Amino acid sequence: MKKALVVVLSLFFVLSFSFVLEKVSFNGLSSLSEKDLKFAYEDYLGMDVNDYAINNIVRNLKSTGYFSSVEWEKVEKDNVVELVINVVENRKIENVSLEINGVGLIEKETLESSITLKEGKPFSFVKFKESIENITKLYKDNGYLVANVFSKNKDQAFVYVSGTVGSTEVTFKVTEYALYDIEFSGNTKGIEEVLSDIKKETKIKEYKDYLEKNWFLRLFDSEKDYYPKLSDIQKVYQQLSKYVYFSPYTNLQFLEVDTEKPSKKLNFVIVQNTITREPIYIQKVDIEGNTLNDFSDLETLSGTFTNIELLNIVQKVKSWYDSKEYFIEINPKLENGIFKVEVLEYKFGKLNIDGLTRTKEYTFDDLIKVKPGDYANRNSLRDTYVEIYKTQFFENIDFDITPFSTDTLDVTLIVKEKEKRFNFIGGGAWGPPGDDRPWYEGFAAQMQLKTTNPFGLGQTIGLNVSLGLANKVVGLEYSIRKPFGKPVIFGSTLNYSYKSDSLEDATSNNFGFNVSLSTLKINNNSFSFGGGVNYKKTISATPTEYFGANVLVGYNYENLDDLIIPTKGINLNFVGQKYFKLTGDAPVALKLQEEFSLHIPFSNIVVASRLYASQLFQEEGSTIYNYLNGLNGLRGATLEGNKTLLLNNDLRYVLKENTNMPFYVALFSDFAYAGEDYIFDKLNYSFGVELGINVPMFGLLRFGEAYYNDNWNFFFLMGKTF
Repeated sequence: MKKALVVVLSLFFVLSFSFVLEKVSFNGLSSLSEKDLKFAYEDYLGMDVNDYAINNIVRNLKSTGYFSSVEWEKVEKDNVVELVINVVENRKIENVSLEINGVGLIEKETLESSITLKEGKPFSFVKFKESIENITKLYKDNGYLVANVFSKNKDQAFVYVSGTVGSTEVTFKVTEYALYDIEFSGNTKGIEEVLSDIKKETKIKEYKDYLEKNWFLRLFDSEKDYYPKLSDIQKVYQQLSKYVYFSPYTNLQFLEVDTEKPSKKLNFVIVQNTITREPIYIQKVDIEGNTLNDFSDLETLSGTFTNIELLNIVQKVKSWYDSKEYFIEINPKLENGIFKVEVLEYKFGKLNIDGLTRTKEYTFDDLIKVKPGDYANRNSLRDTYVEIYKTQFFENIDFDITPFSTDTLDVTLIVKEKEKRFNFIGGGAWGPPGDDRPWYEGFAAQMQLKTTNPFGLGQTIGLNVSLGLANKVVGLEYSIRKPFGKPVIFGSTLNYSYKSDSLEDATSNNFGFNVSLSTLKINNNSFSFGGGVNYKKTISATPTEYFGANVLVGYNYENLDDLIIPTKGINLNFVGQKYFKLTGDAPVALKLQEEFSLHIPFSNIVVASRLYASQLFQEEGSTIYNYLNGLNGLRGATLEGNKTLLLNNDLRYVLKENTNMPFYVALFSDFAYAGEDYIFDKLNYSFGVELGINVPMFGLLRFGEAYYNDNWNFFFLMGKTF
């Protein structure tokens, strides 16, 4: 009863002192207009409010930082309540500028657009700080190690953001530091070679090397490459973690250096782990807990050992496991003249999958290489990531590894399903029509509408349209991975093409339907089987009409790291296809295709080569052809013949990390032959430049210029690289 009375009295109190706010006006505005401040009160106009609401309005105004004083009063007139707010503005800022001391790692216009403190407005410490934080975030989002005047550790960064405030001007300052040198100090005795290897492995550019180059060599270098990102610093720590010599007390110092531009050097003050402070006699070495390697060569050791020599023994054990990429822990200790190296070999425990909302787990669970009870290995995680990524089902893939017990690691596979389910690609292209055909027959328009895993059942559905003046093609494709959980991949295509020959006054219509069944990959090996039917009708001086059929068998070995823009691995593929006659003059033939591609990475540079060949053995019926075009072609040309041979060579600069649109730029040279037999009387070639961009909404777009047959020809391709 008392509680109900309190509620009623509180409600009566609020209603008694509330009023309808019809208008808000200001006194004291000079640099600001009422429009600048409308955000603070517009939600309350026309509403039944009380003093609590007015306090919120005042709080909103004070949060801008523009005022040294904010007071208010209510004015009631003709049953209308007006809120009058009296303010005192801070001094007006006449000039806001940005100074960059460095090479301009981010465009100045981009940084200036993030500054919220504006000229002609009152000074606001809130906006001043907000601007500095915005600039800081831009550098941080681009991967740089950045601090600002409000940071705790101001010196531990390679970008520093600050600002100065004058009577009527504000200057924001950004200092960008190059990495002059990486050096090691402290207790480095006995590990000098290890430290040298660490510097080599990190491959971080040092500004002192740039300064030693003459003006000509600097033309072929980018000064911005000498400004480290956070990932570069992490590389050094990752290398340190590979060795047992370094104590957790090893410290990192950022030291400024006086050079042409602001620079810092990284000084790692080394503290070594200590097993013994004095040389000690060891009767034997005992490796415990090791089931994957017996280390018999180490257990025969005895004699007098220094601390660094004992650490070398531990390092040999750790290096073996690291080379096999196992998860372990090592605990060395001395007991009664015996040097014990205890090894804890982790095993995988329970596997969980997080993030599935529509995708059925069975559509990709065979690609998970993490098996409970197996020894925990980074290769298993990497292979799982690569194979699941290649399905294109998910936008992002990650792992969370947590200890379950002393020697067991539970793994959670975290996936993020694609929000954009449909990809549309469209564009135009031109290529030489050949055979003395009119130049305009080389034009074509292409369109592709494709969706992968739209309903979570592992399906891929696509529509392909190519509209040229001489040739028109419409194709539908459908495939599904592990339908109903069965260990196969089913695919089908339905194609229609129309071709006109202006020289011979002939047209042809062609319908084709094909189905295929492929095995899942086992140790990177898979097999495929398929068949189809084809109907063709030609209207010409010698008309033809027929029904034909075909069957095929294929083998594939593939361990590429990516199916869209691969940078590492090989692909080996064989396909045999037999054509049969059902009615009319359908072709009877055997067609073979062989392909081998190789990708070798050197940092961001990738050497890629592909050898492709096909053979056609026709017995009777209408003539069919082997073509070298499209994704399997001599770039800049189209060739045909019973026997074909193609060699593609690319030197690519590939950028896939820290970008939403992976891309590559390639210098290429192609060599090809097409003829009746492998008599290389004429070897065709082309060379040029190609740009490939994997656009999230569109897929991989490839276009470039190819020099072929004494002409530069533009080409446009859609789809994966070889």
